Amino acid sequence: MAVVNMNKLSLIGLESDKEAIMESLMKMGVVEVTNLDQKIDEEEWSQLVALDGNEEEVASLEEDIAKISSAIDYLAKFDTRKKGLFEPKRRLSDNQYREILSNQEAIWKVSEQIGRYDIQLSTLRTELNKLSNAIATYEPWKSLDVPVHITSTQKTTISLGVVPALVDTEHLKEELYEQVAECYLEVVNTDKDQSYLIVIYYTLFEENVMQVLKQDGFSKVSFKEMDGTIKENIHKANTRIQEIEIERQKIEANIKGLVDQKEKLEVLFDYLVMQRDKKEVLSSIVKTDSVFMLNGWLPQATSEKVQEMIAEQWECIVEVKEPEQGEEFPVLLRNNGFVESTETITAMYSTPNSLEIDPNSIMAPFFVLFFGLMLSDAGYGILLALGTGFILFKYELEDGMRRFMKLLMYCGFATIFWGALFGGWFGNLFPILTGVETAMKPLWFNPIDDPERLLLWSLLFGVVHVYVGIFVRALNHMKHKKYLDAVLDTVPWYIVFTGFVFFVLPYLPKMDPAVVAPLVTTGLYLLGIGVVLLILTQGRNEKNIFMKLFSGIASLYDLVGFMSDVLSYSRLLALGLATSVIASIINDMGAMQGLDNIGGIVVFLLIFILGHALNFAINALGAYVHSSRLQYIEFFGKFYKGGGKSFAPFKRNTKYINLNN
Repeated sequence: MAVVNMNKLSLIGLESDKEAIMESLMKMGVVEVTNLDQKIDEEEWSQLVALDGNEEEVASLEEDIAKISSAIDYLAKFDTRKKGLFEPKRRLSDNQYREILSNQEAIWKVSEQIGRYDIQLSTLRTELNKLSNAIATYEPWKSLDVPVHITSTQKTTISLGVVPALVDTEHLKEELYEQVAECYLEVVNTDKDQSYLIVIYYTLFEENVMQVLKQDGFSKVSFKEMDGTIKENIHKANTRIQEIEIERQKIEANIKGLVDQKEKLEVLFDYLVMQRDKKEVLSSIVKTDSVFMLNGWLPQATSEKVQEMIAEQWECIVEVKEPEQGEEFPVLLRNNGFVESTETITAMYSTPNSLEIDPNSIMAPFFVLFFGLMLSDAGYGILLALGTGFILFKYELEDGMRRFMKLLMYCGFATIFWGALFGGWFGNLFPILTGVETAMKPLWFNPIDDPERLLLWSLLFGVVHVYVGIFVRALNHMKHKKYLDAVLDTVPWYIVFTGFVFFVLPYLPKMDPAVVAPLVTTGLYLLGIGVVLLILTQGRNEKNIFMKLFSGIASLYDLVGFMSDVLSYSRLLALGLATSVIASIINDMGAMQGLDNIGGIVVFLLIFILGHALNFAINALGAYVHSSRLQYIEFFGKFYKGGGKSFAPFKRNTKYINLNN
């Protein structure tokens, strides 16, 4: 299936029917409306039509959406109801949907009430912080029995202040008494930062007193707008804090009483989003006083039905036609379940454009097999396949999560396959448990015992992967009927790369000497033929004969790229060995205390569970990342252009509900 063929839709309808037609298109959800603002720039159109849409209405709806979203998020903090791990959107019938929205006024009142409660709680929090800070300020002075609002008498002044903790307060007191005998200094409290002082003196000698105190960094402290002693004020603050806590609990209880309204708020949110989307899409169409016009794209398979449905219900002109030769259109992919699961991998790189082959069906088996080869432990594969399979069976997942879980399930199957071939079942678990080295022996070979063999096979897989990429390049040429390009951009490279492979094979270990000479000779012949063909063909699009030759010679540099690409597949060996070696080390560590006693068994189980969980997590992530990298760099680089625009139909984009229609 791959890239779905699209048709162009043009619709001209009456202005009076516009809202109903747009509502119908939204329900169908198969038409992507294209922007017609360029028509306004054309002289023959600018005098006839104007852009539709109302930015003020869209902005107003955005504000309403933000208010409802805030209310939903606020209620979510108080919603203690259990939620499923992969809870899907709620499914509503159109009747249920309309029934909830019929009482919008009540839903808005709930939102407004939540807003008021939020303001009240925010005010209480501010007051609570203020009181807590005040108590922290008062605490060092709580042993002071003098009412703080009394700062002077007719002839005396009472000053409160602090000096750094390093100051010798006894020496300060002596010095002050020497300079001004008519005064009194008391240390109220001391902590690691400063000392808290009260100084009483005749106002007449204030200048002399301050001169002595400031030499030691004395800083005045005042408690404005306070009456009574510090203890009394701390008591008042604590009493008010208790009152605030009671008020807070009452407000939060009222908010919890509104939690049941959260579902209705979610329905209103999705309704407002759909209303906004309808208003926004209007800015993509043009209108006169009596009619409107829109253009768009829709899948060919739905074109006839959409045309019939619209024409039957309204007086309008609907034209559907195929895109012009070479015209790009929005990309909608339609693949089987296995290939569909890898679409997100390709999308992270780039969406395929509509004029090239969808790479997913070709890339999917390579991605899954490479993942399995890099994880390469059948025990881990069983866990991965069973876990994701259970989630797929148990839960109704959204499309993106469903595809990801399917991908991991297929990767689990591939991991079981490679693990069985290499004899990896949670590392060397069975030989450890049974004491028999050959227990659960590999169906093929053990990479730990023969890493060179796995390296050779990894490089071979790389050669196959690269060759397939070159073949897809030819298919893309043939899709555009460029048959000569398909041959000349493929066959010479196959000859050169194959000659190079034959030439280097004899230098690999364990090669039979009897085949070395024929391989080298064959490789040299193929290299020579391929190089000549490349020089003669790769500059064929240049006009100047010298540029043709120069471009052909420059293309030979891609042979270095081929070597680099193939060597990149050695990561299949590296990650596969890492998983196996670490898994075996974990088992050996766990078994060091022996398995013939309870203590040893407990230790083994703890190390086994924790160690393998960590090994599985790290190497599964590594396999995912590096398998993706092999597709992006080594594979896609051979043929893939991408840069397509994903099909984005005008439809009900909901966050919380699904409407049955």
